[in-house]
Amino acid sequence: MKKSKGTFWFFLILVVSVLMVNPPIVYLFNDYCVENPITFGWPTMFLWLEFWYTVMVVDFIVAAAKLKAWDCHQDQKEIVPVPRKPL
Repeated sequence: MKKSKGTFWFFLILVVSVLMVNPPIVYLFNDYCVENPITFGWPTMFLWLEFWYTVMVVDFIVAAAKLKAWDCHQDQKEIVPVPRKPL
């Protein structure tokens, strides 16, 4: 089954977002946080993590709304009971 470009972008954004909130990227960003502990009146590390978690959530919402593979309306088939074999 061939993946669409939308699926590729969904997984790419998801992988980048997950990498940005885990070591070693957080350790590199922590050096910046030591020099600048407060940004816009908020802790810098908190803003960094919340930004990437928001990117992940938006990525899932857009994928659920736009990707054809995630469309549950395509499964409108009638459920047919299957006879069981006797024990």
